Amino acid sequence: METWAVVCGAVREELDLRLAMNKLLELRESGILAGIIISTWEQEFNRFPELRAQLEQNEVIIIEQRPLESRVTIGRTNSINYMRQALQFQAALDILPEDCFVLKARTDRSLHQILQIEPHLFEEPQKVGFSAGMVQRSMPHIFEYKVTVFNARIQRIFNFSDFVFWGYIGDVRKFINFNIAEMTFNRDLVANTQWFLYPFSENFPVIRDYFRMINFRPLIMGMKEYFEGEDYEETFPAFFYRVYGSYLLILSYYFELVDMRRDLESTTYKFKDGLENTTYHFLELFKGAKEKGLVHSSLGCVLLNNKVIEQVLNPVACTGNSSDEIFHQFVQQETLFQTIQENEYEELADFEKKKGWGIQRHWLRRNNWHGKLEQQMPDYDENVLTYVFNGLTKKESQQLLEELKMVDRTDFYLYSYWLSVEKLGWEAVEQMVIPLARTQNQEAVLMVCRVLRGNKIKDAKVIESLRHLIRVTYGVRKQRGTLNIKTCQLMIDLLMYEQPPEDKPGFYRNTELSFILTNYLEKEEAERIRKEAFTKAELVAFLYELSDSYREKGRGTRALRLLELATELDFDKEAMEKMLQRYVSRKADKNALLTRKTLTLFS
Repeated sequence: METWAVVCGAVREELDLRLAMNKLLELRESGILAGIIISTWEQEFNRFPELRAQLEQNEVIIIEQRPLESRVTIGRTNSINYMRQALQFQAALDILPEDCFVLKARTDRSLHQILQIEPHLFEEPQKVGFSAGMVQRSMPHIFEYKVTVFNARIQRIFNFSDFVFWGYIGDVRKFINFNIAEMTFNRDLVANTQWFLYPFSENFPVIRDYFRMINFRPLIMGMKEYFEGEDYEETFPAFFYRVYGSYLLILSYYFELVDMRRDLESTTYKFKDGLENTTYHFLELFKGAKEKGLVHSSLGCVLLNNKVIEQVLNPVACTGNSSDEIFHQFVQQETLFQTIQENEYEELADFEKKKGWGIQRHWLRRNNWHGKLEQQMPDYDENVLTYVFNGLTKKESQQLLEELKMVDRTDFYLYSYWLSVEKLGWEAVEQMVIPLARTQNQEAVLMVCRVLRGNKIKDAKVIESLRHLIRVTYGVRKQRGTLNIKTCQLMIDLLMYEQPPEDKPGFYRNTELSFILTNYLEKEEAERIRKEAFTKAELVAFLYELSDSYREKGRGTRALRLLELATELDFDKEAMEKMLQRYVSRKADKNALLTRKTLTLFS
């Protein structure tokens, strides 16, 4: 099956990219690669036109798209670093053949790992599964083929290198997500981890809980120092056995590790062959055992290759300590992958409190623990339905509550009730009108706007949410071309609420107010108000005058629209009463009713 190379990232280091592309072109020429794609942002090649021309001449496909930040506004989250790469990777996968392998690389510092992964590209891809002779157990179906990765670590699990990896297109597509880790796990994730974690956190609850519950950073050096000491207790909370049993099984079943010999050896140290004849211990995962392929660093213990994993999972090779026996017992348990249990959390909390492993810093994320719910008592206390509506007596409120028990749309029923009960005015709007307004019902939104403009709503959070609602209601209709007089009235009320004109000349040159006036005025009329610097009173008088003029000419609808605009700008009792008379004379019953409700603001 053919392999395509996908190179993602911004183009910052020209030489890095040239070196990587030179190697990839060699691999394409030799038949190892079927093609090469660079997926980046618009204008990234503006500084390197010669390089771009050379790549295009070599038929390298260049995908350019708008940066993530120009599409959405995302605040403070580490996930943004991953999302940039994922967006570019996704764009490339979308144009690749449906049945191929993908060699993912980055535009910077990729050459080293491309050279290391090269031998794997010559081999037949491996289907997922355990090696012969290993522990065999059922695993969730996630991938078809093993994904080849670099830098598998302990503690900082799934923190593989995001510079280069190789896998089947249907499998690596599952790495793409646009989740915000701070919301999924109540903690941040670095890009390396977010690349690979999600398919497994979704299928292995114990892995998700590890990231939710454990701050592994203090453990990396703390456990190493403790187990390297002369006087240590071979103690591990049960949750850790389950996490690392699950993680090692995942590595063995779904991943092929690039042998890290080249990076971990030095001029003074060389790994010996025959690791399969070495005895391993579970606790060495946390302190390291370089000669066995467990190389500790400040980022966690690196696993040299798959053979090391197989040895730790092998009860014959990993033996001799009590923790080895316990670990292998957990690996065989049916409940290995399940979510953290209450007794496990309590054990972790007690272990941390007693400074287990000699670690002074807190590493248990206690705020993320929520015990499982037990069955609630079945008795139902109907007193929960005690609620009094403004403007109604307790008896009337209770009767309305009884009616609401049987209705499908509470919001619509309350609004209709509010309209039908004459004594209910602005004081009942928050309870009876706002619920329907939140569905962007334009009549309800208009009534809310008027109550807001009348300064009858005091809660700052409610005010902010309503201002947003009004702008969305107006914006959607304007964008769709369905804007009408009520849409304009509600925006006038919001603008007058947010920035009272205080009789300033030319106040109506606000973008939206200018748009509304132009929408309902003839060209000459609109031109006049552009030239004049009307105060609010002068503009209202001008609109009243125009309305009367059109009414005399027999253009009743146009006269009505101008009167509605003038009344909404004027927004006082006298203006609303005149508006009511006009609606009554035209038998516009619904508008007359809304105007009567509005008049309660001026009582």
